[in-house]
Amino acid sequence: MNSLRAVGVDLAGSESRATGYCLLEVDMRAETQILFKDSEIIQHVQRDLPDIVCVDAPLALPKGRCCLRDDCSCRGRGHLRECDKTLLQMGIKFFPLTLGPMRKLTMRGIRLKKALENLGFKVIESYPGAAQDLMGLPRKKSLEKLKVGLIQRVKGGLREAVTEHELDAVTCALVGRMYLEGNYIALGDPEEVLMILPKPASTP
Repeated sequence: MNSLRAVGVDLAGSESRATGYCLLEVDMRAETQILFKDSEIIQHVQRDLPDIVCVDAPLALPKGRCCLRDDCSCRGRGHLRECDKTLLQMGIKFFPLTLGPMRKLTMRGIRLKKALENLGFKVIESYPGAAQDLMGLPRKKSLEKLKVGLIQRVKGGLREAVTEHELDAVTCALVGRMYLEGNYIALGDPEEVLMILPKPASTP
């Protein structure tokens, strides 16, 4: 595998909805596209052979939870993971993984992570909203400003008509690159999952 090659995936909760995909090359050129099925994502990762795959989706359940069903006894064992609690302490807004549509996204993320790890790829979880906050970028509510900010961080490749899903995938790919370079913070409990985010500028 090539050194410092990262893939970012802005995963949708359903295969019928658009998933953003970004390959960030060693020279920081970003190539983005829209994918749908898990099989497409896996095929592209196998084609691109990244050193890291960074996914925007919960990739693990809270400790003590075996599922996200309301009729299971594990429901009383918590709705937040340690990384989620840390986000709250940081004042960063997010949707809990037990909230409505987030359940499907979580289970899809867990399945995709397992499939990619079984193929030998390193997979990490991130959250583009938090990453954008820490990088001083606006979130998707200001799509044009977010695009401009990301264009300044990559070396070409972003189309004029790039979608919000692709921009979040670019953000994930940048986080993946930072992870490979050691320029990151890891939130949470490793027995659950570590959420990888950019290291704030003031952090030594």
